[in-house]
Amino acid sequence: MEELNQAFGEYMEAYKALDIPSKRKEIINATKELIVVFEQLATKDNIELQYLRSREINDLKEENTTEDDFLEAELVYLEVAKNMIGQYLDKKL
Repeated sequence: MEELNQAFGEYMEAYKALDIPSKRKEIINATKELIVVFEQLATKDNIELQYLRSREINDLKEENTTEDDFLEAELVYLEVAKNMIGQYLDKKL
């Protein structure tokens, strides 16, 4: 576990050195990775998940996204992740 904590500390130091747009991208990517983990769990257990949909994530495709765009999209991704794990647990248990 100590090795994992050290690697995580290095990751956080690198994250802190990023500019704001890069930090936003890293947060969105980390949340998407979490969603992929839930998808993989469901696929492994042969569970079909439904996805929440929202147009707010489309704003991230624009070149000049605002803080509001980022926060709205991140909230959508977090809600998708929460919903997916809820569906998974409901069907698994």
